[in-house]
Amino acid sequence: MNKWFVVGTMCAVFTVAACDDGKKAAEAAAAAAASASAAKAEAEAAVEAAKKAADDAAKAFADKKASVMKGFQGQADALDRKIAYLKEKAEKLKGAPKKKADEALKAVDTARASLGEVLKSVDSATDATLPALSEKVTSSLAAAQKAMDTLEADVTAKK
Repeated sequence: MNKWFVVGTMCAVFTVAACDDGKKAAEAAAAAAASASAAKAEAEAAVEAAKKAADDAAKAFADKKASVMKGFQGQADALDRKIAYLKEKAEKLKGAPKKKADEALKAVDTARASLGEVLKSVDSATDATLPALSEKVTSSLAAAQKAMDTLEADVTAKK
C-alpha cells in the first residue's frame, strides 16, 4: 500500500507540474501573440505614415510644377499676343521691308515652336529634371523673345 501511495503521489505531482508548465506556456504564447500584434500595428502605422509622406511630397511637387508651368505659360501667352500683333503689322508691309519681316517671322515661328515643345516636356518632368527643364524653357523663351524683337524692329523699322 505504501508503494501505491508513493506512485499515486508522484503521478499527482507530475500532473500538477505539467498543468503549471502548460499554464506558463499559455501565458508565454499569449504574450508573444500580443507582442506580434503590437509589432504588426506599428508596422502598419509606419507604412501608413510613409504613404502619407509620399502623397504629401507628390502633391507638393505637383503644386511646384504647376506654379512653374503657370509662370512660363503666362510669358508664352504674352509672347503670342505680341507676335500676333506684329504679324498683322507685317502683312501691311510692301517690298523689301515685307521680305525682311517675312524672314524674321519664320525665325519667330521656329523659336515659338521650339518653346512649345520644351513647354510640353515640362508636363512629364520629375523632381530631379524640373530645374534643367526650367532652364531650357527660360532659354527657349529668351530665344523666342530675341526673334520677336528682330521681327518688331523689321516691322516698325526701328533698330
